[in-house]
Amino acid sequence: MKRIWVHKPDHLGDAVLARPALHTLHQAWPDALIRVACHPAAAPLLAADGFAALPWDSPFLGGAGSLRDYRRSLRDFSPDLIVNLRHDFRDILFCLALGARRLVTYDHRGLAGLAAHAGPPPREDAGEADNHVALLQATLKLDPVKPPPLQPTTSARKKAAAAWAQLEGDGPKIALHVAARTSAKCWPLAHWRELIAVLQKQSPVRLALLGEAADGEINRAIADDNKHVADWSGRFDLDETAAVIAQGDLLIGVDSGPGHIAKAVGTPVLSLMSGANSTVRWAPDPATALAEPVDCAPCHRERCPVAGHPCLRGITPARVVAAVEGLVGR
Repeated sequence: MKRIWVHKPDHLGDAVLARPALHTLHQAWPDALIRVACHPAAAPLLAADGFAALPWDSPFLGGAGSLRDYRRSLRDFSPDLIVNLRHDFRDILFCLALGARRLVTYDHRGLAGLAAHAGPPPREDAGEADNHVALLQATLKLDPVKPPPLQPTTSARKKAAAAWAQLEGDGPKIALHVAARTSAKCWPLAHWRELIAVLQKQSPVRLALLGEAADGEINRAIADDNKHVADWSGRFDLDETAAVIAQGDLLIGVDSGPGHIAKAVGTPVLSLMSGANSTVRWAPDPATALAEPVDCAPCHRERCPVAGHPCLRGITPARVVAAVEGLVGR
């Protein structure tokens, strides 16, 4: 294999979950050029990880990316192998239509019957990163490899260190990530405010809210003029955000990309998981994730249809504080 094309145009966290599979491919064919079709937000991360990234905003996920341009880019690349890491039937059919001589893909109700290497669907009782590696094991008989920690650049590490140094106190450095792409994954604002108040009362913690510029409004609503909570929304690019998380003692966040970045750089992560998705499959680290059992989970919805949003409201600030103490100490 000289050229390998990986189809993974999901959002940021999904791209991080693909790292074990990408490094497994690289171990099997170290001289091959591996190009990853990914969401534009994930392209810098994958490029820093040593892979050639093709930013593509998939129309199957609501983006404006062109199927024709995608096909043209793939034909110009002329891959020996296409690996589809999405289980959506549209992606499976699209990858089949690309006419690859060798296609590795999940199956979906027999749709992948024409693929050279069709594997079983992903399991809900396994982590998504493990599902991707299992697909390569089942279809290509590859030996799995654990990816190295994600390494931010030197300039990003310096900028992150300077930012943390500006915060008062000498207690644990805790990054908070509040915003999510869908409202079904968002922990109540009142819970965030209570958590911050309790943490500040019990320990001289250094707290910083992360996020894109668009997250500034919700971050300000949570900080509520609290001078001891830094609002860093829109301040850092992806590389710098990874460095900020890497230099922190803990990330507390909703089910979103920064949680997976924390796992990739080796920082403990406390995930507040909604009932939208399976915690076992999608949490960055299920062992340190909090979830509230509800009858309607997993619902796979973008908005909670149940009054009061019980799956997240049931994760109380007291439970989060207890989990924080277990992870970083009192």
